[in-house]
Amino acid sequence: EKEEEFNNTRKNHARAMDSMQASLESEQRAKAEALRVKKKLEGDINELEIALDHANKANSEAQKSIKRYQAQVTEAECAYEEASRVRQEMAEKASLAERRANALAGEMEEARALLDSAERGKRQTEAELSEARAAVNEMTAINSKANASKRSLEGNVHTMQAEIDDMLHQAKNSEEKAKKAMVDAARLADELRAEQDH
Repeated sequence: EKEEEFNNTRKNHARAMDSMQASLESEQRAKAEALRVKKKLEGDINELEIALDHANKANSEAQKSIKRYQAQVTEAECAYEEASRVRQEMAEKASLAERRANALAGEMEEARALLDSAERGKRQTEAELSEARAAVNEMTAINSKANASKRSLEGNVHTMQAEIDDMLHQAKNSEEKAKKAMVDAARLADELRAEQDH
């Protein structure tokens, strides 16, 4: 009986040892899996941090570009205002020159009626009339050039405004990507902490 009892005890002990060995192996496998998941999550977090850094840099560059384009728009608007002012001045000068030309034409007609004493005055008046007409032509050319500059500046303003809108859209997309990257990084960090707690 004692031998049988001893054998039963030995068998129970062996079964307990096998059970402990199986539990130990299972725990080691779980630990190895946890380490693998931890490394993977750490790698994912590192990649997300890099992506976030890139997104932040892209957003910073976009903001700089927006400021640069806004400065260019302001400069273009100032140039347009200056061109408008010059065009107004040229129009006023052209009007004055036209009135002067009309006045000179009247004087020329009067001089023709006084041919015996006004031949020399007639030549002088004709020279002044020619100069006035040249001034009118010059003012007309300047006015045409100012109009062309205005149209060009307006086109540049529209183009730069469209580029600014595009840059704002890109900046918004970059900001949204950065926010998503931060949310994903926070989520992965929480999962990693939760896995480590287990």
